Amino acid sequence: MNPPPLAQPMAEDTALMRVMRRFASLLENLIAALIAAVFLLCLALVILRYVFSIGFAGAEEVMRFLFVYSTAGASVAILRGEHIRISVLVDALPSAIAVWLNRLRHCLVMLFNGYLAWLSISWIGQVGRFRSAVLDVPNWVVQISVPIGALLVILFSLAVLMGGERPSAQREDAQEGQA
Repeated sequence: MNPPPLAQPMAEDTALMRVMRRFASLLENLIAALIAAVFLLCLALVILRYVFSIGFAGAEEVMRFLFVYSTAGASVAILRGEHIRISVLVDALPSAIAVWLNRLRHCLVMLFNGYLAWLSISWIGQVGRFRSAVLDVPNWVVQISVPIGALLVILFSLAVLMGGERPSAQREDAQEGQA
């Protein structure tokens, strides 16, 4: 059985990549805790509603807030080389060209997420002062997860550019089949 992808050493296991993998592992644990909290809260709400015929004011908002924050964890996929991509063309090219195209892809991902973070901060400045309906929490508390997620994507993309990218599972399988 193979160890999880973050536990596998990279070709260039630099101090930066070890720190980034530890940070990614902590982020994954935090996201798992958020999702577990959403599940437990939802379970408690169902039991309260259908067994005791009572509710918990604001619980739906709390679940929504926790779920929104959990989406920032998708940035870890960048470090693992598991982010969404269509690699048919890149896989067909010589490896030297594929390496440069992958670097270009990471640069474009960083550019897009930098723009997303910049736009979202402007958006939060305009609508973040409004408050949630039940909990009376300022909307910026939840909306700030968008630039945080975008900045995490940039951070992990920079780490991959500086420390090398873990090959995708498909490329590893192809290499094993050729051996």
